[in-house]
Amino acid sequence: MNLTRFTLLAASCAALLACGGNKNAAPAMDPAPAPAPAAAPAPAPEVKVSLDSTVDRYSYALGMDLGKAIANINVPLKLDVIIAAIKDEVDTTRKVLMDDTTAEKALQGLLLQMQQKKEADAKAAAQKSLEEQAQFLAKNVLDSTVKVTTKGVQYKVIKEGTGITPKVSDKVQVHYIGALLDGTEFDNSVKRGEPLEFPVNAVIEGWQDLLQVMKEGMKVKAWIPSALAYGEAGVPPMIPANALLVFEVELLKVYAETPAVDGSTGSPTDAAVAPADTAAAKPAEPAAAPAEAKDSKKAEPANASTSAPTDAKKPAAKGAKKPAAKK
Repeated sequence: MNLTRFTLLAASCAALLACGGNKNAAPAMDPAPAPAPAAAPAPAPEVKVSLDSTVDRYSYALGMDLGKAIANINVPLKLDVIIAAIKDEVDTTRKVLMDDTTAEKALQGLLLQMQQKKEADAKAAAQKSLEEQAQFLAKNVLDSTVKVTTKGVQYKVIKEGTGITPKVSDKVQVHYIGALLDGTEFDNSVKRGEPLEFPVNAVIEGWQDLLQVMKEGMKVKAWIPSALAYGEAGVPPMIPANALLVFEVELLKVYAETPAVDGSTGSPTDAAVAPADTAAAKPAEPAAAPAEAKDSKKAEPANASTSAPTDAKKPAAKGAKKPAAKK
């Protein structure tokens, strides 16, 4: 079919569709038979790789390194074109199809696409997490054993307590386990074998709200909405955006009316703690749990009857994991 014939046929079809069409009407021009589909090119023979020699091994290792870099690119790529470019650069008998300036512009475009894709994926993931969180909390609250704080933290009592309830100005000692909704654990003072001490007002809003409905000796399982934790920012890489946090919290001690620690003694209240590398045994960053007090012995109790014991356990050492301070 020549170009003129194709143009006339396209115009006729467009006119027919514009008028509503007629199944019984004859086409303005008999269409030419469709050309037979071209045969698919035969796949290139698989290269048999031997790793017997030193050259084979470092050549393969170099390919692995390049492959890992390519695998991290989250936009469409053509592997055969990449391989052709490598051959063009390595083989001096082949012609390179781009100059360096053009190649640099192309790579800048690639980086821009990668960034846009990353941001779009992150936004979609955050929205999905928010929707899943809302669905979970709506279903979870139907459990008759689940209670809700005034700000919206859901919790279930595992063990009742008989002691005093902390105020926002108090200091507490707790054991806790922090995890995401899918069960991924990001902090655990129980595994470390070391409870944490911190001022109630030094931690995220969800923890403050939860602690003020607990009694000394109580243990609960709590679900803290992202709005009362780390919100859309999250604490990468451990706590994603809009993550609902799940905690088991045991309130071991309440030190009533502990004066706030000022900046000269290293108050953690204003510190933003990010999750640490667990392998390096650094302070745990993401925990939406309390931040530690730097020096519990410096705090002066309001009165003898409710003061912290002089031999109170000190907060975790710098090398130990510790829960995150509020932002």
